[in-house]
Amino acid sequence: MIKRATSGVVVMLLLVGLYLINQVPAAKAQTATPSEAVITVSGVPSGTNGLAVAVTVDTSVVTLNSSASSSVSGALAVVGSMSEGVGIISTSGELPASFTITVPFTGVTAGTSSVAVGQVLDMLGGTPITGASATVDVNSVTVGSSSSSSSSSSTGGPGGNLSADTFTVTIDGDALAATNALNVTISFSNPNVVQLDSGVTFMGTGATQLLTDVNTASNVLTVVWDGAITDNRAVITGMLKAGTQAGTSTISVSKVEASGGNDITTAVLVTVDPTTVTNSNSAQTDLGTFTLLGPNSVTGPGKAAFAFGVSGAMGSLSATLNGNPVTFDSGSTVGIAIVDLPASGNLDLSLVVNGSTTVDLGTVTVGSGSGKTPKVRKANAKNNVPAKLIIRGKNLKRATTVVIPESSTRIIEGLKAKKNKVVVKFSADDCIPDGSFVNVSTAGGTGAAKISVKGACSRPLLE
Repeated sequence: MIKRATSGVVVMLLLVGLYLINQVPAAKAQTATPSEAVITVSGVPSGTNGLAVAVTVDTSVVTLNSSASSSVSGALAVVGSMSEGVGIISTSGELPASFTITVPFTGVTAGTSSVAVGQVLDMLGGTPITGASATVDVNSVTVGSSSSSSSSSSTGGPGGNLSADTFTVTIDGDALAATNALNVTISFSNPNVVQLDSGVTFMGTGATQLLTDVNTASNVLTVVWDGAITDNRAVITGMLKAGTQAGTSTISVSKVEASGGNDITTAVLVTVDPTTVTNSNSAQTDLGTFTLLGPNSVTGPGKAAFAFGVSGAMGSLSATLNGNPVTFDSGSTVGIAIVDLPASGNLDLSLVVNGSTTVDLGTVTVGSGSGKTPKVRKANAKNNVPAKLIIRGKNLKRATTVVIPESSTRIIEGLKAKKNKVVVKFSADDCIPDGSFVNVSTAGGTGAAKISVKGACSRPLLE
């Protein structure tokens, strides 16, 4: 029978053994071989408490995973946000003359990247440390092809007329003297107006910036430094980018963590400048507002159709959803696209409108299927008596069908789901509008197709 589809982060990085790591579910990255690299640092002069090693990889193929670790007990190992290097800070005296840093790889796309280490520095982009050198145990890493589709959530419009594109967080307190790192969680009253952009800098008297990171998914700025802050003040400057809406948003700090996952929010005084940012780019609002209609959960792997509603749009629209073309109804009030599904996990739906503005439609839960994945070759609906929907493909036995967009009032009288054919009967009054799609789900996954409709239907595409 046709039924309604089921409705349904803190810091990726840091501080192995010292920070509490709450990772955002990762995009479905592909497998990298080898899975990690071991960097050996030697010739470290006595009295050295922190250093960085420059690393070169092709970030279009592979990136350095944030969960780096070291052979130095209790040390803090971190990875640059652009995969440009790794750093280490000792929390109990000086670093040993030699040690290792283990850095996992995260696959981005199929291909091969060389892996090379550069000089040992006092900080990334800083001065080489005399006598110190680094080697790595691999010279290349290969990312294999994968049947699952990687997806990432990207929000914010291009350009935008922001009243400020940077902001400064000043943190004062005695707690700063006892740490070498901070996680600062930023909050926006309206994240559709403005969001964090990549790029962050740190200043502190007596301290030298070692590495920084921006987690735009969890709105966390991370700074790591060598030395000790002597005046109990840290100044962090972050970057901003325009969101998808015009308007004003406040900026505040909701949490400050020191090394060890120590929440020092109430122990420090935090000042943000500016406290509000305005996005006056009214052209972004002309594209309208986009809302996911469903489904909110599906069974993977395979393909599924997703529908979203459009309101307030001016003019014609074109779009892609996770890189797949979107079909709009004649009034541009509903958009539908078929998207590849991973085997399981979370699927981030990213909509690119008119080739420029990117909108985050949200995250869909993908359940893990077991068995053969259904494949839909074509779907035909006949609205005149006897009204029926016929779906042809493979592995369709015991399938459940959902017409997209869903209707809470459509009544289906019967269903026959064979291996290569599904027949769904319905009343002519419960007709299927032109422009509809169908999702066909089994225990093995989901298949989808646009429905070829014959016969008039007075029902709107979206009810």
